[in-house]
Amino acid sequence: MGNIIRFNDASPNSEWLSMSNQGTDCFLELLIHAADTVECTKPQEALIAFLKEQKDINEVAPGTAGFDVEEMPWKAHSLSEDVQFLLRVVEAAKSLLVQGELHYTPNKSIVIPWFDRLMEMLKQKRSADSNLKKRKTGQVS
Repeated sequence: MGNIIRFNDASPNSEWLSMSNQGTDCFLELLIHAADTVECTKPQEALIAFLKEQKDINEVAPGTAGFDVEEMPWKAHSLSEDVQFLLRVVEAAKSLLVQGELHYTPNKSIVIPWFDRLMEMLKQKRSADSNLKKRKTGQVS
């Protein structure tokens, strides 16, 4: 079975991240490891805890660790900062690949595009939140 990460349940299949169980382990391990290098707040710790939980799920029940970015434990009051935090974590995860800090060597040609796609989803989350705030305040023309 494979794991799917997508923006939300309305996302077209072409925008999904579909990974093998080993790919998911590698992807999440790199993100979790990278998060240790970036200072974070309590809401941001909750986002990393969510990723750790997904990694644990994949170890216990392979093929069931997929999630929607919109369903992560976002806090409305800090969403923009939290998205920025995760973007920094993804960038750090990419650099860890180059530094070879893991006990194995991930295939960069596979993992880097996954990180790029996750970054696109995170930016989409920030944009969707910004548009929602504008609609609530009547700033959308």
